[in-house]
Amino acid sequence: MSNEINDEIMEQVRDRVSEVWQLPSRPDLEQDCIEYVYTEYLNYEWSMTYLVIKFLSKHCSQAVSSQDLKHMAGEQR
Repeated sequence: MSNEINDEIMEQVRDRVSEVWQLPSRPDLEQDCIEYVYTEYLNYEWSMTYLVIKFLSKHCSQAVSSQDLKHMAGEQR
């Protein structure tokens, strides 16, 4: 693909990720997501929104749930 086409795709990815991004305090993570979506989109042409969800799912696999917090609070008593 030409550089012009790649630049257009990157611009589309940036716009789409920015539209759905819900973590304004994490611009660093947003940039990682943009790069991930761009690479995956070029390779597989998945939906960009799907790729954002896939990226966040991978990065949030170690997140603490509300159930985890309740369990931890019960252990401290």
